[in-house]
Amino acid sequence: MNGASIHVTVHGDTAFLFNDRGELIQAHLTPGGYEEISRTKLIEPTWPFGSRKVAWAAPAFAHQNVYARNDRELICASLAANSY
Repeated sequence: MNGASIHVTVHGDTAFLFNDRGELIQAHLTPGGYEEISRTKLIEPTWPFGSRKVAWAAPAFAHQNVYARNDRELICASLAANSY
């Protein structure tokens, strides 16, 4: 069983990408290519999918924060310029 999941949220001239490994990536996405700005692990993947675990719940964004969840926890991380 193969597969991958990524949630894309446009933010100004960049985008936030949340992948099935629980990582939040900020990147420039243009017709010319992908330029990664930053990457951080937000949450552990817990949902079984084939031989691995994934994070499939879409994140939520509000008031300069990102909220991510798995089967065990819900986290809030600041996206404010001085802490991201």
